[in-house]
Amino acid sequence: MLAATTEVDYPYFPFRISIDFVLVHNAGESHSKGKYREFFEKAVQKEGLVIRHQQSGQTHFTLISTPFHRLSREAESSQMCFPLKDCQVKPGMPSCCIPLSQIFVTDDTVRFINAPFQRKNGSLFVNYHDEKSFFTPAQRGFLTYQILTKIDISKDLRHSQLGDSQDVTNEPSTSSITSDEQLRRKGLTWLLMRDVYEEAFVLHAPSKEEPYFKEMQNGSLKTYNEFIAEIELDPRKSLGNAWERISSSPLDWNHCKVVNFRGETENVACGMRNGLTLFYSMVTQWFMSSFDTKMNAFFAVFMSIWGSVFVQVWKRNNSVLSYQWNSDDFHAIEPDRPEFRGTTMKEDPITGEDIWISPALFRYLKMFGSFFFVSFSMLIVILSLMLVTLLKIWMVYNFQCNEEYTFHCWLSAAFLPSVLNTLSAMGLGAIYSNLVARFNAWENHRTESEHNNSLIVKIFAFQMVNTYTSLFYVAFVRPESHGLQPNGLFGLGEAFKDTCVDDTCSSLLALQLLTHTLIKPVPKFLKDVVIPYFVKIFRLRMYTSRTEAARVEAEENDQANVLVREWLKPSAGDFVLWEMNEKIIMFGTTMMFASLFPLSPLLALIIGFVDMRIDAHRLLWFNRKPIPLITNGIGIWLPILTFLQYCAVFTNAFIVAFTSGFCSTFFADGEYCTVQNRLIIVIVFQNLVFGLKYLLSSVIPSVPASIKVALRKKRYVVSHIMEKGDVPHKTRIKKRTRIAKLAWITSNQRVQRGKKKTNKKRLLAEE
Repeated sequence: MLAATTEVDYPYFPFRISIDFVLVHNAGESHSKGKYREFFEKAVQKEGLVIRHQQSGQTHFTLISTPFHRLSREAESSQMCFPLKDCQVKPGMPSCCIPLSQIFVTDDTVRFINAPFQRKNGSLFVNYHDEKSFFTPAQRGFLTYQILTKIDISKDLRHSQLGDSQDVTNEPSTSSITSDEQLRRKGLTWLLMRDVYEEAFVLHAPSKEEPYFKEMQNGSLKTYNEFIAEIELDPRKSLGNAWERISSSPLDWNHCKVVNFRGETENVACGMRNGLTLFYSMVTQWFMSSFDTKMNAFFAVFMSIWGSVFVQVWKRNNSVLSYQWNSDDFHAIEPDRPEFRGTTMKEDPITGEDIWISPALFRYLKMFGSFFFVSFSMLIVILSLMLVTLLKIWMVYNFQCNEEYTFHCWLSAAFLPSVLNTLSAMGLGAIYSNLVARFNAWENHRTESEHNNSLIVKIFAFQMVNTYTSLFYVAFVRPESHGLQPNGLFGLGEAFKDTCVDDTCSSLLALQLLTHTLIKPVPKFLKDVVIPYFVKIFRLRMYTSRTEAARVEAEENDQANVLVREWLKPSAGDFVLWEMNEKIIMFGTTMMFASLFPLSPLLALIIGFVDMRIDAHRLLWFNRKPIPLITNGIGIWLPILTFLQYCAVFTNAFIVAFTSGFCSTFFADGEYCTVQNRLIIVIVFQNLVFGLKYLLSSVIPSVPASIKVALRKKRYVVSHIMEKGDVPHKTRIKKRTRIAKLAWITSNQRVQRGKKKTNKKRLLAEE
């Protein structure tokens, strides 16, 4: 058993081979699934991988380890890059803005050269002779996953069905699984889809900060010291310290209490009531006009330009990180998704084999159906906004807020609609997320990247409308000066007008933005932390629901077993998808509407810091370790960032011209604030901002100079290695020049000695 002893310490076997991949299944399943696992594990062993089995109760763990020579072969076939020994690049310092670059920009200097791995020239790479440290745990997990996904047992299943048909027909599920789609690849993803294996995951690196080790330290210090002595490196602790380096403490907010906080009626003197009403009206008027200042236009220009700088700096960091992480030239060959259903056979132009394809006409029809569903969902979002608006107008009319603006009016006209819009957006977003995943699977994409890109576009399109509709409504539909409600909403009459007077629309938009910023992270926290925590407790209770006699002993053994501890952790799921979507939506919100609420970037920064700490704890300690994958960028999210960047320019231009009071401030006479003049402000604003954006984009290159030098030197070094099998590093050049200098000096000394001898002979001859 992989228990808490020094002989089989976490995460190694007794013979010190690391566990690179873990598959989980129930020991009491049908015979047919056991046959599929048998075929798959035989194929895994044929690939040169080592398999060991571990059982804890009814849960069976299949432990897969990949030897160094097999990892090297897979790394060579995948063209993974590794740093070369004694082959560095001199870092170049920027010519200007050095302090600013050191504060706000990550180090974009590259001090080494990496090259595609070759086994015959393995001695040229750093740490090649150290089998434990050459491949990182993430690289081992990625290469092992690559090997497992390439395995195909479809031929074995067909031969088994023909040669052992009697045994196969006894299981009703076998014929349905092995008979359909004979040319379809059946590998690890197919087995996971068919529940042959319940789960697949990789193990975290051992860490002293693991909760189990902390409990051991409190219990038995001797056993704890024996464990800690075996842990030489602690990458999770180092990463956690670097990730959570920004220390923060809870903020102490001064909550303001208001009279009639719970809606209770109290007997207050008329003079006191009138004084409170007057005071509240003055505070309300000051609050409503405080967000629209003369600096809003300049801040809008700054935010629009900052978005361009941010995207350009990210491109630089992306090029640096992709080179430093050896993923700049990596292109993985993706297998077909197990859910892919082909309807027509066609010869592959590359391999010449017959493959299943889905005709383009069917794909376009399904894409049109998904487009209709997404558009219909967007209309529902707009309809929900209109319903909330009508409810607000009814409450304003019922409380007679047009005559006297009280706390009830503020609650019904400003605060409650903002909360309802936010809750409606979150509810519709949760329903849409479940439905859009089914529609995206219905589109029948061949590869995982196509599937994910299509899902990202659908989720972002809906979330953009779901988040920004209420903000655009307040910014452009509600202002009375725009004249979009001449006879009320939907022509219902003057009583159903939803307008805001001058200098108050900005404050209402700021309140709506503040509500979005503060309330929307709450369900994400519940989804990411609270619900998985209770799921983990529930799984632990279900797993340990045995007889009372064996339960105590089993719990101790299970806590010592690293496999059980890691398996009981909840999966991170589509962590990157939802985290990127949340950050992109927050980026767009800040870019588009921060000009009317300057505190929005600060709130987004605080929320980002808190979310970063939560995500660090989730990935390092709470969730299972995600299966490592290699990528050279953020993919389709970069075009989405660029799209939001351009949308922000137009939005800020219209906010400055139509929503804020910039026009009345710019023109001394308010009569000049016509629609034509406001459009002129929009044109001047966007042309000015676009000109500055393009200027900054040309000044800030997407690829740093050190990366360009490293790539040029990389091509030279790789061609030299392919030709001569050696690295042309400077040390050898120095040795050769030193030897040449010594030879030149010795030759000169010999010449001088020869001249002296000839001179002596001449003198002797003359004498």
